[in-house]
Amino acid sequence: TFEETDLNDPIAHCDLIDAAHSYARAAQAADEAVEAARNSTTALVNSDIEAIEAFNVEWEAKMTHNRGPRNEAGFTAEVKSRTKGDLDAFNKATETASLRYQQYRAISLRAELNAEQATHAVDAAQARLVETARRLATREATREIITA
Repeated sequence: TFEETDLNDPIAHCDLIDAAHSYARAAQAADEAVEAARNSTTALVNSDIEAIEAFNVEWEAKMTHNRGPRNEAGFTAEVKSRTKGDLDAFNKATETASLRYQQYRAISLRAELNAEQATHAVDAAQARLVETARRLATREATREIITA
């Protein structure tokens, strides 16, 4: 237990307050880093979906590029062939979506790494806070033994 003298000890008091503030800052930074990692993961998934959709559109366009009329259940269905310009546009859209996906992937990996590092900083700050409190409690116990 702390006595009033322990709370008035400027060094002990400052150490404990400093350790508590460090822990609070580290915990807040970790929370922000984890939230950023969640947001980047969501952006990565959305980008992945966009890349898949762009790839599918390009793939379909290539498949129907030179397809002639089809005979469906006795009816002739005209298939509008894609022009070379359409295919180029779809190809560019697919490449752009793939690039965007890789950019979001890098951002997501960086955010995950930052969150992990922030979590380690919280652990270190917590250990410092606990050690400071333990040291002060040990001082108090030693004082009680000496005065007894």
